[in-house]
Amino acid sequence: MKLLTFLLLIFCTITALAAMLPAPRAIPSTVPDSIIRNVIYGNNLNFEGNKQDLTMDIYLPPNMATGKTYPLVLMIHGGTFLTGSKENMVPICKQMADSGFVAVTINYRKGWNALSMMSGCNGVDVASLTKATYRAVQDAHAAMRYLADNAKQYHIDKNWMFIGGGSAGGVMALDVAYLNQQTADKQLADIAKTLGDLDKASNKSTAKFKIKGICNLWGALTDSTLINKQTAVPTIFFHGTADKTVPYDKGYYIPDCTRVPELYGSACLYRQTIAAGQVAILNTSIGGKHGPKEHTAAVIASNTACFFHLVMKGTAKTGAYTDAKVGCR
Repeated sequence: MKLLTFLLLIFCTITALAAMLPAPRAIPSTVPDSIIRNVIYGNNLNFEGNKQDLTMDIYLPPNMATGKTYPLVLMIHGGTFLTGSKENMVPICKQMADSGFVAVTINYRKGWNALSMMSGCNGVDVASLTKATYRAVQDAHAAMRYLADNAKQYHIDKNWMFIGGGSAGGVMALDVAYLNQQTADKQLADIAKTLGDLDKASNKSTAKFKIKGICNLWGALTDSTLINKQTAVPTIFFHGTADKTVPYDKGYYIPDCTRVPELYGSACLYRQTIAAGQVAILNTSIGGKHGPKEHTAAVIASNTACFFHLVMKGTAKTGAYTDAKVGCR
């Protein structure tokens, strides 16, 4: 059960539906015309069995130089796989684009039997939740393949492709980076057989991509050992110590409910990443809840853009901070 990364979304309760991101301050784009909206990157059957088009918005850097390519960052919204949309990531994507990235945010398939959680630990419809997570991660893979396939059109440097997200989106980002098909086939054989491979669904693209860095906003894994010397990726973390939805370090979402998997939050994953020999930054909000209010879009985007740029230069350094500041560390 420990390797069932998909089941970690049990932590997302109905009361956390709106906790996808802290209320970010609007950041105007310097070049509004550089936004390409509602690009269809795939389609697939949703929770209700209906065909759904999958769309993304692409934010291009201002004043782009002719023939130049730029690093990509895909930012994924949260919402318990029930609510939320790509518009939730607009403030972060705008600033990431202004910082020299092709910034993309996506809609993905949502929906599962969430009412089952109302009856507590033993009532959770694990199968429905697991399928919802699997579908969403398939869509994130499809988005990355589409962007790799169309890198020239969108001025993307395929050597530098980053991913991130908030809450459920953070889980998806971590899954794309660390959960391989072999593990999925072993632990989720029936679901994988029914829904298909993680990296072969929702579109026909066969383009390859490699994640070069992660921005994890209060997400988690169910097995921290998925991060090791062979797999570790440079990561910047944001998390609050009083998060009751996703543990800051490790623990169970529902106290004493061992039916759900133990969760490993940002503090634990930070330690695992640096132990594996990769650089990482941990931004901790002391007393902060799920989506700490001081971790605004400006704080997240400026720190993440700086970290990713330093990763590209090979000069990024590990560090842990408890103050929320805009800019580079």
